[in-house]
Amino acid sequence: MVISEATVSRRHAEVKWDGHELVVEDLGSSGGTFVNDVRVQHAVVQPGDVLRLGPRTEFQVGTEVVSTPLEIAAEKTGGEEGVKHLQMLLDVARALNAATVLEEVVQIVLQSAVRLVRADRGCVILIENDGSRRTVGWHPPDLGKTAWAERSSLFEKAIKERHVVSAGLELSPSTTMVARGAAMAVAAPLVVTRRPMGRAEDASFVASVDVIGGIVVERAQAGKPFGREDLAVLESVTAEAAIAIDSARLYREAREKAKIDYEMSLARTIQIALQLTPPDTPFGDVFAFSQPARSVGGDLYHGILRDDGALAVALGDVSGKGVGAALIMAMAQGLIGLLHELGQPIEALMPALNRSLLKHNPGNRFLTLALGLLRSDGSLSLTNAGHCPLAVLRASGSVELVPPQGPILGLLPMAKWAVAEVKLSAGDSIVFYSDGISESFSPESEEFGVDGVQRTLAGLGGRDAEVVGRALLDAAAKHRAGREADDDVTLLVLRYRG
Repeated sequence: MVISEATVSRRHAEVKWDGHELVVEDLGSSGGTFVNDVRVQHAVVQPGDVLRLGPRTEFQVGTEVVSTPLEIAAEKTGGEEGVKHLQMLLDVARALNAATVLEEVVQIVLQSAVRLVRADRGCVILIENDGSRRTVGWHPPDLGKTAWAERSSLFEKAIKERHVVSAGLELSPSTTMVARGAAMAVAAPLVVTRRPMGRAEDASFVASVDVIGGIVVERAQAGKPFGREDLAVLESVTAEAAIAIDSARLYREAREKAKIDYEMSLARTIQIALQLTPPDTPFGDVFAFSQPARSVGGDLYHGILRDDGALAVALGDVSGKGVGAALIMAMAQGLIGLLHELGQPIEALMPALNRSLLKHNPGNRFLTLALGLLRSDGSLSLTNAGHCPLAVLRASGSVELVPPQGPILGLLPMAKWAVAEVKLSAGDSIVFYSDGISESFSPESEEFGVDGVQRTLAGLGGRDAEVVGRALLDAAAKHRAGREADDDVTLLVLRYRG
């Protein structure tokens, strides 16, 4: 029994007849169980005793017998027929408990309802999340091919009133129903009681009572209307059916979510495989890191050693997150790698990428991207399409910012990008980072910012690439007070050895 009272725990107490006496047992409730104002763990109660759950929910013990819905339905049919109906209802309940696939549950419900009330035809109609109606089962199977307009109005009436409703020839003398020889039709709603998630003591509240659909059955032979006992039986069937159908729906949704989660995990694995960590070279060591805000992200990093001996690196950020951003990222990575393999000069890379994005970008996404080309003599060519300012960390500890040399990619057809030339000495580093780092916010909504990047790097001159990278990641995480970043976090540190 569910009691809508906040002071009553979800599993508060058990009252049972052990064959000789009525026993109450507290199930570890927070509010306590009382008999005649005495708190008890286990006690025998007598007629006239006052049973209290928590501070204010009281019951007086009496001798009235209360039957279950299944027993009520069986009693209304009477005698051997009632026992037979009860056994059939119990069989239905067991079958529904064993079924998890929605289509299987619907067929059990429909066939059981038609058999129990001796109907000739019927259907199960479910209400979708958007409010639309969908017929998911017919009996006989070819019923869905025939017009059955009356079921709609009867179904809607049952949904609106939230109880079993019926109609006969005397109440619905339509031509089509008369032509079919229909004597009576009955509609029963499928009603599910939902409770809130959260603390156990809150679960006694009924959060909502939802109608998820209904069953409509009909007898085709005139002169045999449904009786009250048939309505009671159908009501019992729908009570069990509503829970089973709702559970089957949730099971299907869970399976679909698990499939999506698996596919997203696979996509993430592929995405990681596509990201090429720049190799260490005799003249430079590299640290790369990427953590998406979702299972797949829109940030990219890339690095290869070109045939001309230069180390090419890239770090970018596709607008948005999720699969769409990841697809654009993968396309950009492939094109960057191809252009480097073809030996294209760095000034030709941005225009080529921009043309490709403008041509193959149905989602109208854009890309911020920073490219670098480090040679063995320490000469470093940089070009930046609307990305975060790059940080040149000198071995002395000074930090120089290199601003973007042009607009973001995928936006302007005639855009141009300049190339900045920087000379690195032994121990100097170049730091590429995404806005997941610079736009980290504290609990007080203060941004880490480019200033935070500069402050952190200033004390790390001459350190290994990984030491520099880890320190910057830790500083941004500390600024967020341990909270997850709102955006993808990607970092690339390249230190020149000399």
